[in-house]
Amino acid sequence: MNVSIIWQIAGIAILVIVVHAVLKSAGRDEFAWLTVLAGLSVVLYLAVRTVSDLFQTVRTLFQF
Repeated sequence: MNVSIIWQIAGIAILVIVVHAVLKSAGRDEFAWLTVLAGLSVVLYLAVRTVSDLFQTVRTLFQF
């Protein structure tokens, strides 16, 4: 398994945390939460794509 997905998720998390902190301190709470939701959706997309690849690998392994 490739470890780059873990690094991508960690990078997105760090970026979202920094942007959320900056927006929250600037008084833009709505945009801060929108940033968190956008980061969460990107991470969920990466996770779903990885799980889909896993299921495809299992399917070809057992040839269903």
